[in-house]
Amino acid sequence: VAISFVFQVASLVANAQHAQSPWPRRVIPVAGSSYSLPVVMCAESSGQLSASDPRLISVTLERTTGIDFGCDLALRWPYVMSLTPNGAAQRSGLVQVGDQLLAVGETSVIGVEIGTAMDIMGTTMGSDIELVLFRGSREQLQKLCKADESTPATVKVTLYQAGKSPMSFNVPYGANLRDELVSRGINVYQSVTRWTNCNGKQLCGTCIVDVVQGLHACSRRSLDEASTLRENPQTYKLACVTHLYGDVEVRIFPKVGAAQWTR
Repeated sequence: VAISFVFQVASLVANAQHAQSPWPRRVIPVAGSSYSLPVVMCAESSGQLSASDPRLISVTLERTTGIDFGCDLALRWPYVMSLTPNGAAQRSGLVQVGDQLLAVGETSVIGVEIGTAMDIMGTTMGSDIELVLFRGSREQLQKLCKADESTPATVKVTLYQAGKSPMSFNVPYGANLRDELVSRGINVYQSVTRWTNCNGKQLCGTCIVDVVQGLHACSRRSLDEASTLRENPQTYKLACVTHLYGDVEVRIFPKVGAAQWTR
């Protein structure tokens, strides 16, 4: 099952194309491409994919690619989720829904977080952008890369509450933070919102927590979440849309900005 977030490449800031890319490159030639394919295909593995593999597709597109990218539940392994009708990708006839994104120009994006992949696309220079795609499933790509996709059954949550000793408990990998707290009788709402909240439907924006350690192990902020929390620290999250992929330390009832309308 894929995360339903849509990352519009067309929305990337135009002047980002003049920035220098900070990601390392180590490459081999790809037939029919003016660029090369990264040797180390997986960030966590020494596995690599042969440049002669017929499932490799190289395509040069306008920067407004007309591709909506999706990812897995861990917000990694970007792939083509949909194509804009008559957009650059569809007009090329080379890109299909379900293609796995391997590289942007000479930079590998296999197995990286989708936000990182989109950043790489944004910092690529030029009016056009070259993508290397894999015509196959994510599982096939992971097998070819020999990626270690084993995940822990549980992750550890350490909870801090004012006036109480810290408490720790294990939750399933990928669990929703609000659901896990509420199931343990832990209130994440302040004041009257304890009774007037939206019951975890991301409508009220009142289940604010502070992830003091392990923010990288949480699902990324969506645009709506970022807007709700825009005047608060980057470590603040809405518990109802936060999924956990590693150990975290969380403080409930953090101090919020005076302009936070939800308080």
